[in-house]
Amino acid sequence: SGMDYKSIRSFAAMCALILVAAGNAWAQAETPAEAELEQAEENGEEAAPMSDEDFAKSLVGKTYSGSFDLDGWTNLGGGLVLPPFYVQQYNRDDGTILVLTAKETEAAGRGSSATFEVTDALTTSKPRKGYTFSTACMKGEDYTLRFMGEASGKDTAEWWTNLRKAWEINIETGEISSVKARGVKCTNPDW
Repeated sequence: SGMDYKSIRSFAAMCALILVAAGNAWAQAETPAEAELEQAEENGEEAAPMSDEDFAKSLVGKTYSGSFDLDGWTNLGGGLVLPPFYVQQYNRDDGTILVLTAKETEAAGRGSSATFEVTDALTTSKPRKGYTFSTACMKGEDYTLRFMGEASGKDTAEWWTNLRKAWEINIETGEISSVKARGVKCTNPDW
């Protein structure tokens, strides 16, 4: 049934791309960075493209409810780390990965979505061939999925223990930091 899952996932990604393309046709609120770029272009200056790191940093502190969509990025979903912190993973066509942590600032009320504030952001390059980026990782006997990593393993294994890189989400602040990969294991994405 791993095959069905993949085709469903690619179908979902296609739908997301269509939605993003349709969304771009309508006027959207610009981020300050986009407005600056346009201003620079109008003045005949060559605007320096924003680095992925700066782009990620610019998202910290933004608030949203419902889904948080970003131009040029496909939202791969995420989940609860530990209340009130959530994690969300995005991919770009070139394989670059963006991970956001967000804190629930207002619980969902009747007929309204919960409100979140982005607490940290991480960008990392496309995983090495044979590796997959995962936000569902743990360390030792702590079953809190507050670790992330670039992992590989056998299709038959429930947990992948071969990690190239790992990160930890601070459950007090939502901040992401790089940690030693030793002892971190990630769930097999096709399991």
